[in-house]
Amino acid sequence: MIGAVTSPVGSRLLLDVMSHPVIMSASDSFKNLEELNVSFGERDSESSTKDRYVYVFQREFAVVNPALVDFVGTDEATTCVGLVIRNRKSGMTSIAHMDSPEIVDLGLSQMLSLALEDDDAELDVHYLPPLDYQVSLS
Repeated sequence: MIGAVTSPVGSRLLLDVMSHPVIMSASDSFKNLEELNVSFGERDSESSTKDRYVYVFQREFAVVNPALVDFVGTDEATTCVGLVIRNRKSGMTSIAHMDSPEIVDLGLSQMLSLALEDDDAELDVHYLPPLDYQVSLS
């Protein structure tokens, strides 16, 4: 499922996630890492045809079943944010490339509803900040 959406609940939830101390600390630690570019050369062409990918463009999100997809990704988030939510039990994974609050709201709600199978599901949440990410909490 791929889509884009709106609602104040999703915006508030995203702000709460973005301002969480653990996520902010992890984000700061990534600023010092060297960028790694991955590409497939001729020698890798055989394995790359067997792998199954979902790429999410700006203003899109996707929810994928691990039995059907090997890799999910997005890039070029210079002023946008990325968000990945993975259900530890089922492996269902939601990924989004968001550029405005309107995209966050319904998209986040749909991502969570599709990744959650039950109320006590454990989720891994990964926030991918824009390249020039700075937070001012006041």
